[in-house]
Amino acid sequence: MHSRACNAKTGLEEKGSALQNIVPMPSAIPAPLAEKRLVLRILDLWRRFHNGDEMPLASALTPPQAGADVDPVYLIDICHIAGPRFTYIGQALQVPDWPGQSEALIAECPEDSVLGLTSRHWREIVDREVPVTRGGVGRNRGEAVLYRSILVPLADESGRISVIMGAANWRLVEEHSGTPIE
Repeated sequence: MHSRACNAKTGLEEKGSALQNIVPMPSAIPAPLAEKRLVLRILDLWRRFHNGDEMPLASALTPPQAGADVDPVYLIDICHIAGPRFTYIGQALQVPDWPGQSEALIAECPEDSVLGLTSRHWREIVDREVPVTRGGVGRNRGEAVLYRSILVPLADESGRISVIMGAANWRLVEEHSGTPIE
């Protein structure tokens, strides 16, 4: 007869010195889930570049750092002599038939676009010096949309806010009479 014993460390039955019936055990720690919300992914990115009490540097946190989220991202240079202007507009936020695009002043951005709808809140970020999220119902190219956006402050080497990074996504919604649309 062969003696069988349970190994105290593994809980597995041993036959002689060879382990028998090895069954993989599920991990007690669940695998991390990928965040689905763009605004939270951008906020997480901003926090990773945050250095204690110092704001992330505009020279360090650039659109390519957003990785797969680069298309719904834009940058606003708030220190430009002519006024706040876009320095980068991701592909998802490009406004067809608008000659401005990158390097255009915020004031020239079509209001009937997600880019115009979300970028107009840049002053609040400068005043509060913290990321701000916005969402709601608006219009994009004449169609009703439900949108979410985030604007995060970025600093120059002196610590002064000089750039705002924004990101936005949206989906079309059906209009019903009595539904308020911005």
